[in-house]
Amino acid sequence: MTETEQGRWDLSVLYKGFDDPAFAADITRLEELMAGYRRQVHEREGLDAAALAALLACEEEMWRIGADLQKFTEMRREADAGDSQAVDAMGRLKAVFGGIAGETALVRRWMGELKLTEEDWTAYPILADYRFYIQEEAEKGRHLLDAPAERLLARMQGCAGSTWTDLRGYLTSFARAPIDGEQRTLTELRGLSHHPDRAVRKAAFEAELVCSRSIEGGMCFALNSIKEQMNLMAELRGYGDIMTMTLAQCRMQPRTLQALLEAIEDALPSFHAYLRRKADLLGWKNGLPWYDLCAGLGEAGRRFDTTEEVRVYLTELLGAFTPELGRLVDRAFRERWIDFYPRPGKSGGAFCRNLSNQRQSRVLTNFSGDLDGVMTIAHELGHAYHGSLIEDHRPLNRTYTMPVAETASNFNEILVMDAALSRAQGAERLHLLEQRLQDDTQIICDIYSRFLFERAVFHERKEGFLLPQRLCELMAGAQTTAYGDGLDPQCLHPYMWINKVHYYYTTLSFYNFPYAFGALLASGLYTRYQQEGERFAERYRAFLRATTVSTVEDAAALAGIDVTRRDFWEESLTAIVQRIDEFLVLTKQR
Repeated sequence: MTETEQGRWDLSVLYKGFDDPAFAADITRLEELMAGYRRQVHEREGLDAAALAALLACEEEMWRIGADLQKFTEMRREADAGDSQAVDAMGRLKAVFGGIAGETALVRRWMGELKLTEEDWTAYPILADYRFYIQEEAEKGRHLLDAPAERLLARMQGCAGSTWTDLRGYLTSFARAPIDGEQRTLTELRGLSHHPDRAVRKAAFEAELVCSRSIEGGMCFALNSIKEQMNLMAELRGYGDIMTMTLAQCRMQPRTLQALLEAIEDALPSFHAYLRRKADLLGWKNGLPWYDLCAGLGEAGRRFDTTEEVRVYLTELLGAFTPELGRLVDRAFRERWIDFYPRPGKSGGAFCRNLSNQRQSRVLTNFSGDLDGVMTIAHELGHAYHGSLIEDHRPLNRTYTMPVAETASNFNEILVMDAALSRAQGAERLHLLEQRLQDDTQIICDIYSRFLFERAVFHERKEGFLLPQRLCELMAGAQTTAYGDGLDPQCLHPYMWINKVHYYYTTLSFYNFPYAFGALLASGLYTRYQQEGERFAERYRAFLRATTVSTVEDAAALAGIDVTRRDFWEESLTAIVQRIDEFLVLTKQR
């Protein structure tokens, strides 16, 4: 098998293709299950324990089949935006999934009225297993509309919010701009942000702006429509505002987010000091231009020419934490879970899909051969490890929220970078340290800027339509606040609202602060690991397993952490500030 072939993921564990008889059979089976579910609901006027147990058993089976159909279709589309079969299949699945929205909404409303006794929990094991899930769904049920309205909203989703999301994916996958006489996609241009030649980085950045400007109209309508829809959903469901709805979806208390944001705001001056020093080293007097944010310092470390080199490297480093993690990493490479290399039509960035029915995962990345790309793979395999620890939960108990979703991935990054730094000296150590600070700055400054931008967009969208110019103004303002004088105010990235897919989700808004939450929680967990050694691994496993059946606060408590306290977040940020201090010392005489 060639390196190119080895670098493509294998999805046959799900289906061999859209013409696979198993794909059609599963859609038929799902439709049959949904028809049966609808009949069960319509035969009733309320719930008792026995009826709820039967309905949850049916929902489990629908989840098993529906998850495979949806994930296969999504991954085919993400790997090739021009895959017409995937686009057609996604449209059909949206219609199928929307077919029971009214009934599931009614069941959730009934859940909110049902008073289960201890005898009920004992008599029906499925209810006991789903105790947390039932309580959570009952609370959601209090925010649902009546069944006909929920059914209409679900059907509208297929030609409203999610379609705008699809438009964003299509436009960004095929938008191109010239650089050095060659047309490059947005993903390819973004990939040049780490190029060692400043002239290339600058040219790529300028081409990226041209590319973004060429699709700003369609992207502007997509973003406005999605934010209007989400504002409307928060209002109709009685949450009052979008942030309250988001925190409920995240299973997080408002005071937890407030503690996180306050700690970040207090730490920003340290990040600004790092950026100013880096600007000085690169010869800039007014802060860094955007295209030099990812400029490397010192001497770059090794490059990875094959996926086999990456496998050996990550298996060793991650396996040192726990052999269980090392075995999963090795398996991911050997069983072709990973789609490595960029190509036209392929989605930018990286993600992991947990295939819990198959006890596997799949990872998409755009690997370029450097350590940063290896870190991205380690990050996504953290999601895979997290998925492996919850795959033996019952199907409806396998969903974790975004804040904790980014913890295992960031923990993996810390493991890899800490090991790499411990082996490096001199110019290579400076390079790795600065590379780590680049990532830290993304997690803190950039994520904070995204949060500020999205909050502003939601607020202004209530008053009217935001044209591209206004969106660019809001983005530049958010970047100025978050990066301070560390960035050149004449060279920001006002079109970053086009690059980040998270703004275009209709399932969860503010898909930004969870990255800072996960990174800093991982930093705190790593500190505990350094203090406790090997015995910490079991506490870490217990925390990850609990993330699907607990609130954020209760899951973290299993690892000995109180995330509602500002001092925890300050402690987590201390590790980053110490890296900044070391960087400032190392570069003082340069």
